[in-house]
Amino acid sequence: MSQAPKIHDHVLDQAADWLVLLHSGEMTELEQQQFQHWQAEKQEHALAIQQINTFTQGLTGLSNHFPSDSLVQSKQKFNLTAKRNMLFSLSGLLVISCGMYLLPWAKWQSDDHTEVGEIKTIALQDGSTLILASDSYINVNFSEQTRQIQLIEGEIYIQTAKDPQHRPFMVKTKDGAIEALGTQFTVRQEHHDQTRVKVYQHAVALQPQDSGKRQILKQGQRAYFNSQQTSKPLPLNNEQPYWTQQLLVVEQWPLEKVIGELYRYQKGTYFIEPALKDLRVSGVFSLKNPQQSLETLAYTHQLELSYYSPYLLKIKKR
Repeated sequence: MSQAPKIHDHVLDQAADWLVLLHSGEMTELEQQQFQHWQAEKQEHALAIQQINTFTQGLTGLSNHFPSDSLVQSKQKFNLTAKRNMLFSLSGLLVISCGMYLLPWAKWQSDDHTEVGEIKTIALQDGSTLILASDSYINVNFSEQTRQIQLIEGEIYIQTAKDPQHRPFMVKTKDGAIEALGTQFTVRQEHHDQTRVKVYQHAVALQPQDSGKRQILKQGQRAYFNSQQTSKPLPLNNEQPYWTQQLLVVEQWPLEKVIGELYRYQKGTYFIEPALKDLRVSGVFSLKNPQQSLETLAYTHQLELSYYSPYLLKIKKR
């Protein structure tokens, strides 16, 4: 029997949210186009939609299981409770039908991880300090020859300690390796097959997996690399990784990027009116309470937050 292709859990979350909006009766023509674009963007997206529909035995018939007065409060507003029930029912079916299969096996086997919204500090056996950002997964492999951290998903901050055995300190991602050269730095594994590195003290060496070219990244610099090449170094935006203090510090960021960072610390997905995506935002926001940060953004920039379920938000101009 052939094994079904692996679908990342964040993609399944996005697919579930799209399907809830699709069957809410409130999807606009633009959102319909965005959904079709998302579904066609990657094979994994289309497979996620197909898999959820299979497990729910066709989400298109879901509304038949609810009285019409439970689904619609008015011609303009879909009943929030019905949507919540719809999403919870869908999530329950996914858990029962798929079990552990839906989550990548590497994440289930990881040595340590954080939940969505959690930040965790770990003291390593060599005296180094490791901080895991929200929804991050790692393996720790210390041997007589090397000290190695495998970042499976998410983001980590590392402050290395001097090693009496003079073992190199390495961070491995699916794109390659980062060697610490006595340093403080962050490593972030992006979903779209690239690794981002920021150096706050000393330097690191970046080594893409399929390239023989090694690049030194110095203090005050950031760069990203994929399996074949490394970007040009750029100056850091912030003098320290404020997320380790549960803060998001931004200066003239597009609203879409700010919302995206906040949603790394809470479950769900969101849709922003196209005209608002490039709205410039500056300020300090809490990652400990992303909901409060969203409300602050809404108040400051005259935004309207419309929740269609606990996990689905539409952002438009008030």
